[in-house]
Amino acid sequence: MRVSVTGDIPETPALSELERAVLSVALEAGDTAWQAQLNLAEVASRTYSGVGFMTKLRLPPDAPKAAAAARVGAVAGTHQALPSGAEFLVDVRDGRLHSLEAFCYDGIWPTDESGFQLATKVS
Repeated sequence: MRVSVTGDIPETPALSELERAVLSVALEAGDTAWQAQLNLAEVASRTYSGVGFMTKLRLPPDAPKAAAAARVGAVAGTHQALPSGAEFLVDVRDGRLHSLEAFCYDGIWPTDESGFQLATKVS
């Protein structure tokens, strides 16, 4: 199911609580530009697949860029409705946050996203 960012949804919708929490965990130990970008990020689009979602982010052109070598780690998530957990991946392009992808390993994505517990994924 695709959730449009037109119609009843504000033209520049805010990140959901889960999206903001995941990005905060993923960016906490990184380049300070990430935090500035997180504060400026808006949702360009959000698509639910049934087993997760893809959120494309929009940043103002003058948002600070992270250093070229800066990396963002994956985030692991647990939720009572997901026996095998979930993973969240942050896509970075040219020092700028581009998108957030979420997927579960088993089952369907929970409709109540407030039950997630998040941690930086150690590879």
